[in-house]
Amino acid sequence: MKYFYINNTKFNYDLEFKNNTNTDFWKQNTPLIEYCETLGINIPHYCYHKNLSISGNCRMCLVELKNSPKPVVSCAMNAKSCLANGAVFTNSSLVKKARENVLEFLLLNHPLDCPICDQGGECDLQDQSLFFGLTKKRFYSFKRVVLDKNIGPIVKTVMTRCIHCTRCVRFAAEVAGIEDLGMFGRGLQSEIGTYIEKIFQSELSGNVIDLCPVGALTSKPYPFVNRSWELKNVASIDFSDGFGTTIQLFIKNNHLIKVLPGYDKETCKTDWISDKTRFSFDGMFSPEKIMHSFLSNNKNASSISLTWQKLFKEFFCALYFQTHLQKHFFQPSQITVCLGKNTNLEALNLFNLLTHKYSFFKLRQSETQNLKIDLGQDYLLGSKLSESRLMASDTCLLIGVNPRYEGSKLNLELRSRYLKGNFNIINVGSLFNLTFSNTNITSNTKILKSLIEGNNLFCQEFVNSSNPVLISSTEVFKRKDSFGLIDMLKSLTKHINLFSQFDTSNQLNVLSLTLNDVGFANFNRVEPLKKKDLTHSTGIYFVNDSVSNSNLKKLLNLKLLNFFQHYAHNNRMLITQNNKLDAKLIMKLRKSFNLNNHLHLPNTVLFETSGTYINTKGNINKIIKVITSLGQTKSDWQIIRKILSYSKKMPFMVNYFEDDKIIFNSNTISHFRNYMGFQYYAASNLNNISFELLEKIAECHVNLKKFKPKRKKLFSSQLRFWLNDFYLDGKDFNSKYSSTMIQCSRLSRLSNTNFKF
Repeated sequence: MKYFYINNTKFNYDLEFKNNTNTDFWKQNTPLIEYCETLGINIPHYCYHKNLSISGNCRMCLVELKNSPKPVVSCAMNAKSCLANGAVFTNSSLVKKARENVLEFLLLNHPLDCPICDQGGECDLQDQSLFFGLTKKRFYSFKRVVLDKNIGPIVKTVMTRCIHCTRCVRFAAEVAGIEDLGMFGRGLQSEIGTYIEKIFQSELSGNVIDLCPVGALTSKPYPFVNRSWELKNVASIDFSDGFGTTIQLFIKNNHLIKVLPGYDKETCKTDWISDKTRFSFDGMFSPEKIMHSFLSNNKNASSISLTWQKLFKEFFCALYFQTHLQKHFFQPSQITVCLGKNTNLEALNLFNLLTHKYSFFKLRQSETQNLKIDLGQDYLLGSKLSESRLMASDTCLLIGVNPRYEGSKLNLELRSRYLKGNFNIINVGSLFNLTFSNTNITSNTKILKSLIEGNNLFCQEFVNSSNPVLISSTEVFKRKDSFGLIDMLKSLTKHINLFSQFDTSNQLNVLSLTLNDVGFANFNRVEPLKKKDLTHSTGIYFVNDSVSNSNLKKLLNLKLLNFFQHYAHNNRMLITQNNKLDAKLIMKLRKSFNLNNHLHLPNTVLFETSGTYINTKGNINKIIKVITSLGQTKSDWQIIRKILSYSKKMPFMVNYFEDDKIIFNSNTISHFRNYMGFQYYAASNLNNISFELLEKIAECHVNLKKFKPKRKKLFSSQLRFWLNDFYLDGKDFNSKYSSTMIQCSRLSRLSNTNFKF
């Protein structure tokens, strides 16, 4: 029986490498340094990283082999071949002396500016210097000085501290797919930078901050803010996309300081996170955040601060008016509740209870999406797109999806599979710059029909492929012809899965763009916002939703719902439950719909409350409260629960219209009914009302050509992407208020153009 020794500890060679070929196959190809880490033996290193290729240029991970005349680099040596010699020593006197000499060369040109370095306290070079102590000062005639590079608004560079580990260079080329970073020069003149002072244009550029073992690359948005030992580390999930990637939050004095990637239990690796995940959190806590409730009830938009008790009192007056209107005057009015996709499941459940208690509450979503609950299981980016199936596939069809900007985690998986070879990616949609080669056939939806009928040359690709994969996006199903697209995609997936060796019960992979998009779709009680929902409403209630959504902007442009503005009455009420407001759009909405009463309920941001979400893979993610909320802010479930508890007092209110508590002060109820009826008639019969009738009643001039709907033929329009700017045009509501994201967007637009193609 064969044995080997690591630091005089005896191991069975046959048990470790020969008899475990099926269970621990990775051990046969793993480097020696990684194998020693599994045994609890830490070997110092700078250039080595588990998720990057081997370079072996720092020479800090030297170990002693039994039959080797000199120390060897453990990161570049195979564990199986090294241990076949019999013994490995990681802490011998020879190894210690070699590492001291290597460290002396690294400190030759490294500035000793640890007190002012942001990397202090978490620097690998600093740790090893303290471990080995002060070394001999040989060759210290001068220290090299290298000019700092400007590689973008994310990464701050102090290139004099660089030790040339090339982690950042390998990350840019291998993971990010953007070969902007490189090393030029030789010997003492070696430098790392970008080509002709170009910025590092990658949505993953912030990861080089974590990769740098010294203080050469640090965070530019938050320099000299904290020390690592002063921060509290809490695990959470990402909010910027639909994956809910595990992240680490670092908190100090109830403030979120920085965000770092977390440990993924599924892959047993540390995830790469995008720049939006890492730096857009300052948009949550920006100065525009509203932390106090108020009531605005005049045309000058002056607000009155209210306590929560008075705030709910005003809210219940509106509920009483709705109940009174339905009971005595049979007016078919309602309060339209516009829910955002990032509303957690607890709040959605309470809103469901509220609609069951009061029928005039109507839940709506601001975005049009024609997915039903019976498709919820089929349209998930779940286990059917597992790593095993993706690695076994050789063809991928992308339909209306940009994985680089819409889901960076999916893009990394596709790129990882592409680098292994024999993987064709076919793109149906607009042209965009991916980090891997792909074939764009067209952006017209007619191509789907030709693929199904077998009249396209690319049909042979699916015939010759094994286990093809089809990926789409939820944005595709927001089109007017989405039902036809769904049928076409079903037929296409049936044809494609004829050549698949896997289970075909879940056929289509659909990428969701918001954190709780899947949970929102499975709720199955929220219809998209339509024109009649606003024309039929006496109140509009926005919850975690922006007034700037596309559907509402389209309705605001009609300008046909404000005929009786010259009458002095307050017929409608606007309720906003959010932490930020767009003042211009609020004023436009109030003017268009005669919303002279604006009631604001300030709620908490994502990390200030606990909640449950379902990501695009169908996994349930739980967020715990890590930051104490300030001001009058309350979580969504607290507000809705309070409404449900206070609503029991409504029957005891005075049951007549002239009550002082009612904020709607129309002159007569008949006038109010006529007002509502005409608005409903004007909006529902938009193409039938003559110009003379509008001019006579409303005393305004309207060009009907602006409101004539455009008819689009099925499968004849182009697949367009909503995302033009990765930093600001995302589905998260906070990135547009982030100063870092605004700066990144400005520089990105200067260096790119939409007319590239």
